Amino acid sequence: MKRISTLFEIILSVTLFVLGLYLLYQGGSNKSANEGPIVIGGAVCFTLGVMTLISAVRSIIWHQRMLRQSMPNHDLDSNAPGHNGA
Repeated sequence: MKRISTLFEIILSVTLFVLGLYLLYQGGSNKSANEGPIVIGGAVCFTLGVMTLISAVRSIIWHQRMLRQSMPNHDLDSNAPGHNGA
């Protein structure tokens, strides 16, 4: 279930990122009559996209770290009772 939500976060962040860049481009061009609200909306979308992408990447890294820590490490169990050392 976590992989689905992380994939959704990545798709959402890329969409917001691209929309933000598009709105910033449109607001920066002199063709638009309402430059201010478009630039502000583009900046907000861009910022939300970046923040969501950072959150998704941190979540993926955290889950990989937790999976690595939960795996048994056989090298550390060499002094365990019943181990013949060969």
